[in-house]
Amino acid sequence: MDVTGAAPGVLVVEDDEALAGYLDDNLSADGFRVSCARGAGEGLRALEARRPDLLVLDLMLADASGLAVLDRVRASDGLASRIDPALPVMILSGRGSEADRVRGFARGADDYVVKPPDSVFSAVSSGMRLIAIRIGMPNSSHVLILASGRIA
Repeated sequence: MDVTGAAPGVLVVEDDEALAGYLDDNLSADGFRVSCARGAGEGLRALEARRPDLLVLDLMLADASGLAVLDRVRASDGLASRIDPALPVMILSGRGSEADRVRGFARGADDYVVKPPDSVFSAVSSGMRLIAIRIGMPNSSHVLILASGRIA
């Protein structure tokens, strides 16, 4: 919980309904407030509206590249777009080659988790550590997950 006592919020932007449902069910059971969106455009709008503390982003979204979303986050001014350019970003992707990881980190990702993660919760725990570093407290009010892919 943040200083207001609100549970961390999670927005899952996922074009695979099964994976979105899996993340929604499991993260809700773990005490997160979960919302779902279906693509990069909707996710970018949610970034502006919800102002999350963490973005978990897949590289292969149906309507745009996850790297394009990451570029948009890093290029934002934090005012007109209402997207924080210092937002911690964790990529969650089925693309796990060294080149993919290097590309993600070079574009500004803070962490890179290959799907399927051993545990959704270990991936989110990693993200929560990024939040704690960013805001200096163990929990936060919003977490944004942008993901796309299949449950293996």
